[in-house]
Amino acid sequence: MITQVRVVKTGRRIMPFDDPPGEILIHNRPLKAWQAEVWAALGLEVVEEAPPGPHLEVPDTLFTTAAALRQFIDGAGGQEAVLVLKESFFGRYTSPIQPGVVEVEEGWCFEAVRLRSGAGGAARRVVVDPKEQQITIPLPSYYLGVDKMELGLAREPVMTLHHWVHILWANQAAMAVEALGVPRWRWRARIAWAIARAMSLNKWRVLAKMNRIGKKCDIHPTAVVEMSTLGEGVTVGPHARVRFSTLGDGVNVMPGAQVEWSVLGDKVWVGQECSLNFCVLYPEAIANQRLMQLCVLGRRVVTTGGCWSIDMNFQQEIRVPLDGELHSTGQRTLGSAFGHEARIGTGFWMASGRMVPNGYFIIRDPADVLQRLPEGLDVDQPLLVRGGTLVPLKGE
Repeated sequence: MITQVRVVKTGRRIMPFDDPPGEILIHNRPLKAWQAEVWAALGLEVVEEAPPGPHLEVPDTLFTTAAALRQFIDGAGGQEAVLVLKESFFGRYTSPIQPGVVEVEEGWCFEAVRLRSGAGGAARRVVVDPKEQQITIPLPSYYLGVDKMELGLAREPVMTLHHWVHILWANQAAMAVEALGVPRWRWRARIAWAIARAMSLNKWRVLAKMNRIGKKCDIHPTAVVEMSTLGEGVTVGPHARVRFSTLGDGVNVMPGAQVEWSVLGDKVWVGQECSLNFCVLYPEAIANQRLMQLCVLGRRVVTTGGCWSIDMNFQQEIRVPLDGELHSTGQRTLGSAFGHEARIGTGFWMASGRMVPNGYFIIRDPADVLQRLPEGLDVDQPLLVRGGTLVPLKGE
């Protein structure tokens, strides 16, 4: 019987935030809190040094569930073993940029997740099924060169987190864990109760009755909130929309803003008509950018209107740096990451997959900002900004 787990410190820092893995926020909870919950559910004592007897050994970057590790422990049967995530859409989507994760015939081998028997010997591969639900999203073939996007929502995910893109993927996985972990009978009861309160079978009216709303929230009558979790003291302004998202305490979604499939930390501010899709915002971040997709904003980040994070590459998979090398994400759609307390001014454009370090303050070139307006210019000629001043187009 396995009663102990050794969590190996990798020394990894998640850039651009320079945070250790345990401080990564997943569904507004640090990774170390998720891990502690798993160890408690499995009845495992955390030890610093490898004990002489059988024990579980995992890296401090591991994000998974108790059920997934129970599969692994039971399958190992007390023998030396290494975990293999079964071939799946979830595995294909999340396996890139994970050092020590190797593709094998059965799926993806996590070399750092092992059961140590104490007797040594060759490790057998134990396959863990993520128990995913597959989703197919039709796409115009001329959009990304494929006619559909296939996703896997895993009830029992296994990931190691080394890069800011893993923060995105782990938060998406956490949403799936929460949704798929609810028994079917409870989902049926919840839907039935929502239908009764909506007094309608219209799916949008029903979704609007399937929220979890904290105390002292202020939601404008014209706002749309569907299938979301709101903490305490959340404000949702006129004509704003929140769908399939999790909002922490004190979040302010201003008029006309949209938040979809995103996780927002405490006291986040979403500016007017800002649209967030599949994003993760750490506490006290301020998002004013017109559109942000698949982005991560650190604590107290400020992005202004008129700045843009490009989120697509039509020609090839987006690559990101890790440990001095470029790695393919396997995706053609990906936003950017902004380190803690970064400030991004207007007129700023950033290519997909890039990251801004902590504390950077980025503004538009002053030469492109109109500062001087000379008198006596020909009003019949178009004028342009050059060197911070107005000059006539004629003669350029």
